[in-house]
Amino acid sequence: MLRTVHLFYPSFEKGGATKNLVRIVNFLLKKKIKVFFFSRGANKNNFIKNKNLKIINTKPLKKLNFLPIRWNLAISSMINLNFYIKKNKKNSIIFSMQSHIPAIVIAKFNQLKIVIRNSEEPLGATFYADNKILGFFVLFLKILFYNFANKIIAISTMSKNSLQKIVIFNKKITLIYNPYLEKILKLKKIKKSKLSSFNILSIGRLTKQKNFPLLINAVIKLSKKYEKINLLIIGDGNLKNNLVNKTRYYKNIKIINWKNKLNKYYLNSDLFVLPSYYEGLPNVMLDAMNHEIPIISTNCSGASDILQKNSGGFIIPINDQNELEKKIVFVMKNYSIAKNKIINAKKKIHMFSDKNLIKYYELFCNISGH
Repeated sequence: MLRTVHLFYPSFEKGGATKNLVRIVNFLLKKKIKVFFFSRGANKNNFIKNKNLKIINTKPLKKLNFLPIRWNLAISSMINLNFYIKKNKKNSIIFSMQSHIPAIVIAKFNQLKIVIRNSEEPLGATFYADNKILGFFVLFLKILFYNFANKIIAISTMSKNSLQKIVIFNKKITLIYNPYLEKILKLKKIKKSKLSSFNILSIGRLTKQKNFPLLINAVIKLSKKYEKINLLIIGDGNLKNNLVNKTRYYKNIKIINWKNKLNKYYLNSDLFVLPSYYEGLPNVMLDAMNHEIPIISTNCSGASDILQKNSGGFIIPINDQNELEKKIVFVMKNYSIAKNKIINAKKKIHMFSDKNLIKYYELFCNISGH
């Protein structure tokens, strides 16, 4: 029977992906599976108390300081993974949720089966990469190595379609939505016919991928005509200083640090906007839907799954400021229509609940041969 899962996640970071990881680990522990967790920044306080969890904290290798920190941590975690596998190989598999290529190398070297969870849409991530040359190099490595994985979990339809273009054996790819939602909220119905203010919320890492300048530029332009528009962006990232400087003269636009508890921000918002270039499955959209906030999203991976194409919200072309402005104005003027869309879409939100944890467990057991 399956006894051990070696979980490869070199950099423990804030956000939806980490929340999904915690839920998967806790479920495995409840199933009496031993979990060796290779990561930097994680501690046992993030998980349920269980003697079957062993966290192997990764430290960057000084000799590789010239590499990006994620690459450094991936190589360091790979060394640790190889060491521990040799002692705990029987009835075990590797599950990679980040930096998959080093994990695949170790799996093949030790003749161990591996499942990888692809957290983003690979072609979109390449096309909109900060460094196009590096992006295509990484894509080449994915084409080369992903085919050696035993199973590849895609977390959205677009991501699955993208993976099918770079993986020869398409049967290796399976779609499992994120087991993100712990509770489906039941909210009191509040009618809003005329809004005294119109509060837009957006949440995410402040990086190029999330394309917050698109949303900021749209709000700045609309503010000249509609004074009641406010924008709140919550997140941290390498572009924070640039974005703060860009909005410093606009009192209706605020950028604040990431918060662990976001409930009050959702409840005080009238519209959620996701302006990303690419995604995997944007968990913040699930939170917005759970709070029954109308949503506008670019046509990135996962948006169509969550919003059921355009029936549950508004999907616009990527980086299209003109269309974003039109949709914001439409929601302002037709709020009841936008509200009904998201309430109807929420009827299928269970697709992203903890029921998917069972699918992960069953997949791991099947891969291990038990």
